[in-house]
Amino acid sequence: GKGSANAAAVQIQKKFRGWTKRKEFLFIRERVVKIQAHVRGHQVRKKFKSIIWSVGILEKVVLRWRRKGSGLRGFRPDAVKNVPNQPNKDIVKEDDYDFFKEGRKQSEERFQKALSRVQSMVQYPEARAQYRRLLNVVDDFRQKQPCNLSLMNSEEAVDGVEDLIDIDMFLDDDNFLPIAFD
Repeated sequence: GKGSANAAAVQIQKKFRGWTKRKEFLFIRERVVKIQAHVRGHQVRKKFKSIIWSVGILEKVVLRWRRKGSGLRGFRPDAVKNVPNQPNKDIVKEDDYDFFKEGRKQSEERFQKALSRVQSMVQYPEARAQYRRLLNVVDDFRQKQPCNLSLMNSEEAVDGVEDLIDIDMFLDDDNFLPIAFD
């Protein structure tokens, strides 16, 4: 009778309430996961910007510390042997392969050269002191700048600190900045 119908109704209500609460929980959890993903992505991008900034400062120190060699930036076409053009497609493919191979080789040489500069610079106490002084200048600069610097994209941020970092100087291998403590 009446008691079993009441018990059945209570069970149905219990299952329905559990189902609705579970559905609500899953909906909230999905939103929380999305928020967490956005926050973590923001943190990673923010950290990446600071790493890029540090690399720029380190390059500035390297430029000040060491006189750069006469290496050229980019690919040197004279380094690849010029083979007379022949209609044979195999030779054209080989020329392209040599071109790319030589370009990769030159890129690797540039990276090795930059790495050796940084490694040798770290050995000198004067260079470390200069790097610390430069970091102090950067900290002062950051404190004087408005906080919205982090909201700009990387190109705008570079434009905003032209006085501190000269990008053209990084791109030109033949530049020399005198050492400040000579």
